[in-house]
Amino acid sequence: MQKQEILVLVDENDNEIGTDTRENCHSGKGKRHRAYTAFVFHNGKLLLQQRSERKLLWPGAWDVSFTSHVYPGETYQQAAKRRALEELGANVGPLADLHSFVYFAPQGVNAENEFCRVLVGEIDGKITPNSDEMMAVKWATVGEIQADFRSHPESYTPWFKLSFEGFLKNPESKKYA
Repeated sequence: MQKQEILVLVDENDNEIGTDTRENCHSGKGKRHRAYTAFVFHNGKLLLQQRSERKLLWPGAWDVSFTSHVYPGETYQQAAKRRALEELGANVGPLADLHSFVYFAPQGVNAENEFCRVLVGEIDGKITPNSDEMMAVKWATVGEIQADFRSHPESYTPWFKLSFEGFLKNPESKKYA
């Protein structure tokens, strides 16, 4: 039996206000919870994943390198280290915290309602994608991704757009582009 995930509920300033199950956090209008997106680079290229068709929200959409929630008692860095292993089979070092945003994105009877941090760093390029999480990966330059996103914005998750825009606006992003 799969362990029930407990997520951290937060206000619009990332102040902890309680906990609830993952299911409750994504049902209906959702409950705002702590999450992050991560962009990882190798040799000047950014890793993107295409979400598995089995995902509850935005199945088949292109997404950040990996993304998840922060569990009670966990820092954003600890959550990213845990999830990089689960999704990519990869170890990540410290990731720079470049941006944060709050968003609400409904899809059918479910929704995302998150305070989200954008984390960025380097990876050695050795990955073993988890097929339960993603059906494809691609490495591309920031310019290639910008062009594809302009041409096909509907093929990306809503949080990808907000994460990518925040990444591009941060001066630190220049060292990855």
